[in-house]
Amino acid sequence: MKREDVSKIIPGITSDQLDSIMNLHGADITAKVNEITTLKAEKTTLTEQLSTANSKLEGYDPEWKAKAEQAKTDAATQVAALEKGYALERKASGLKFSSESARKAFLTDAKAQNFAMKDGEILGFDDYVKAFKESDPSAILPDGGMARFSASATGAPGQPANTHEAANAAFRAAFGQKG
Repeated sequence: MKREDVSKIIPGITSDQLDSIMNLHGADITAKVNEITTLKAEKTTLTEQLSTANSKLEGYDPEWKAKAEQAKTDAATQVAALEKGYALERKASGLKFSSESARKAFLTDAKAQNFAMKDGEILGFDDYVKAFKESDPSAILPDGGMARFSASATGAPGQPANTHEAANAAFRAAFGQKG
């Protein structure tokens, strides 16, 4: 900021007022320059300390960078495997299995398939379910569940299967109860 600029902005300013404004502005500028110089010195010191620490680490274990990168990669792989496992279990929970062992076998085979993931969805899962149903039709039940049989297997329909049932039918007929 120049004296002429202040005089144009504030017409009729006295010389003492202008000196006060310029002194305040100069003090602000000096403080900011000192702060910037201090921060640059701190940055230089910290950069040197980081370089020294890195060189010491390389002296102790020259492969520390490679080990750190490998650990990072391994962690990312484990997280991806967990996410895929959870997604498979979530998708399999919508299927009806004939038994718990059928569900476990399905999940074990599915986890071994190495499905691709996109936005939390398993690509190719429906095709895998279709192929699994074809290979083991009794493992996954249709939407209606297991078939239930309600008629007795022995004897002719409507005829008592043994003498006890015949006696019960006779009592019901004698006392007028339906059976």
